[in-house]
Amino acid sequence: MTHTRMDEAAINASLDACLHGAREGDSNQAKRLHELLDLMLMERETEDGKLWLTDHGKMLLADMHRQLSRVEGSGHRLHETVLDAVQLKPRQGHWRDTCEYLHDLRVAIAVANELCEQRTGGGKANVSKAAKIVADRGEFELEAGRIREVYEEVASTLGGFREIAHC
Repeated sequence: MTHTRMDEAAINASLDACLHGAREGDSNQAKRLHELLDLMLMERETEDGKLWLTDHGKMLLADMHRQLSRVEGSGHRLHETVLDAVQLKPRQGHWRDTCEYLHDLRVAIAVANELCEQRTGGGKANVSKAAKIVADRGEFELEAGRIREVYEEVASTLGGFREIAHC
C-alpha cells in the first residue's frame, strides 16, 4: 500500500467520466459514479493511491442531496425522482404518448426559435417574451404561461436543448 493521496485532477477526471455516462443514461456509469464516491468518502486505498473527497466530489454529493431533499409525494413519483437524482441524469418527461410528446417538442422548438431570433437581433434571450410571441401567433392554442412550462419541461428532459436554444 502506498498511503499517498491520489492526484485531485485524476479523481475529478474519473468523476466527470462517470458523471457524463450517467447523464447519458448509462446505468453502469451511474453505479460506478456511486462506487467511486463511496471509495472517496471512505478514503480507500487503490493501486494509484488513496482516494479522498475532493471539492468536486463534495459538489456532486451536495447536488444529489439537494435533489433528493426536494422530493415530494410517494409511490411511483418518489421512485422516479429518487432514481433520476441518484443517476444524475435529466428528469424523464411524463408524456402519455408519442403524439403528446411531439406536440410539446414542437412548442419547445418554436420557443427555441424565438430565443435564437432574440439573440440574433442583438438582444438577451428571454423565455417569457419568446413564449408570449409564440402564444400570440395562436398556432398551438396555448397561453404564454403554459407554453413556457412546456418549454421548461422539454428543456429539462433533453440534454443540451437549453444550450441549443440559446444559440
